[in-house]
Amino acid sequence: MRIVSVMALCIPLVFLAGCVSQERVYGNIYEGLKTREMNVNPGIDPNQVEKPMPYQEYENERKKLLKNDKQ
Repeated sequence: MRIVSVMALCIPLVFLAGCVSQERVYGNIYEGLKTREMNVNPGIDPNQVEKPMPYQEYENERKKLLKNDKQ
């Protein structure tokens, strides 16, 4: 019975996931993992002032590197 209820909850999520753009999903995953890392390892170096880059900046840098690799 538990399996049926879990499947009944998961099936609509699968259909809703198809309605979201791929970039938004990857951006949310990136931001979530970054936040998790900051929560799990808070302040490894207190003198560190460099903040992790936002997803859009990361994606732009990644595209530049891929473009350079293809040339």
